[in-house]
Amino acid sequence: MAGQKVKLKDQLGRVVRLGSDATGATVGKDLRWPDGTVVKPSDIRNPSTDTGSTGGLAPTVWKLIREIPANIQKLAKLAGTGFTTRGGDGEWYQRSIAQGEGIAVTNGDGVAGDPTVALAELDNAGGGALQKTARDGYGRLAGTSAATTDDLPEGSTNLYFTTGRAAAAAPVQSVNAHTGDVVLGPSDVGAQPASSNLTAWAAIAPASKADDLSVVHKAGAETISGRKTVTEPGVASQFIVKGDIGFNVNFILDKGVSNGFNTLLGRSVGVNRWAMLFGGNEPETGSNAGSDFVIQRYDDAGNVIARAFTLVRATGTMAPGLDNSQQLGTASFRWSELFAANGTINTSDAREKTSVRPFTPAELAAAVELGREIGAYQWLAMIEAKGSAARQHIGMTVQRAIEIMQSHGLDPFAYGFICYDQWPELLEVVGEDGEIVQEARPAGDRYSFRMDELLAFIIAGERAARQAGEQAMAAKIEDLLQRLAAAGL
Repeated sequence: MAGQKVKLKDQLGRVVRLGSDATGATVGKDLRWPDGTVVKPSDIRNPSTDTGSTGGLAPTVWKLIREIPANIQKLAKLAGTGFTTRGGDGEWYQRSIAQGEGIAVTNGDGVAGDPTVALAELDNAGGGALQKTARDGYGRLAGTSAATTDDLPEGSTNLYFTTGRAAAAAPVQSVNAHTGDVVLGPSDVGAQPASSNLTAWAAIAPASKADDLSVVHKAGAETISGRKTVTEPGVASQFIVKGDIGFNVNFILDKGVSNGFNTLLGRSVGVNRWAMLFGGNEPETGSNAGSDFVIQRYDDAGNVIARAFTLVRATGTMAPGLDNSQQLGTASFRWSELFAANGTINTSDAREKTSVRPFTPAELAAAVELGREIGAYQWLAMIEAKGSAARQHIGMTVQRAIEIMQSHGLDPFAYGFICYDQWPELLEVVGEDGEIVQEARPAGDRYSFRMDELLAFIIAGERAARQAGEQAMAAKIEDLLQRLAAAGL
């Protein structure tokens, strides 16, 4: 390609070849503008200013080559609006003035005009005829709030009210013709007869105390009506009924209808928590039916959740408040023993279960291995309490059962005979009289079995193993008989 050499304006004396056919410049490869078009000689030379042998190319203004300073190139690449600044890494960045808390900024990027910085306006948060004001660190009003005379110190003229000042300002002129420092006697308040001591209420004739029937007396048998509230401010309230030696004490609740309630309520700050019903609202229909004994529980708002349990009057049977939803004991608060004439009855209704499936080979193998783990053990707490007299118990540990199930590729917690429970820490609660209402208990956990299901699982495995052994033995006997017959024996 014919062309001309043009010396670059740098200290290395390098040149660039320009094509005369306006196809571009070659420096290893064609030189192009940022938009991808080829750079032509006419785009970059100033021919009228050079009279040297280079034919007007020496004073060429090169764009995007070396004589354009690197900083200018970087500035040209910046996009957007704002001020420019050079960082410590030599790069150029765009910045703008941003407003902060309490500061208002206009034209932060300088595009629409010069930036202006001013203090922002604050809302007046508050009100009231007598106000307190608050100011920020710049002395600006930050807000107001309602004030009272307690916010103002007492002055020399405007004095605060006190009982002593009021009494001094308006002394009693006279009481029943007494003036000055008044001392009242029985006759001044209508006591009968006038004496140094007021007459006891019991000594006053009934005709002179017409409201006697509205008074609850300390002694004697009487009937009272209406709702009564007994309070004892400052101390734990008590309601004690104490009988004489040799006599019973009766606290009787007598409901007026057969399907009503005799209720004792336990509340927390006026909101129901528990109720003891001596006779629920089941109507009495004969044969001792109705008026059952009920313990009822309430939610945080004082609304009934459900009955905790019911004692049926006719049979003495104890029943839970809801079907299949309550436990007897917990993992951390267990009953020690249960004495019963018969075992527990567990629901096994086909209408409430899936179809019973056979065990997998892995389950049968795990069941056989679990059966081999059964042995004797003692409770550590009983050894500590009874020593060598601690009794022997039969079974295994849940942890070992978990290991066996997992060794056969089974999830132990997918089976109902493996149980695990956790409980949180409980703090000690002391009653008003210093008694311990709730003992402290650390957080903990415990593993347990549903032993009936575990034993059924083991029995199925043992049965399968026995059947497999019997089948293997029968096959061996059959093989032996065939060999004997083949030998003519």
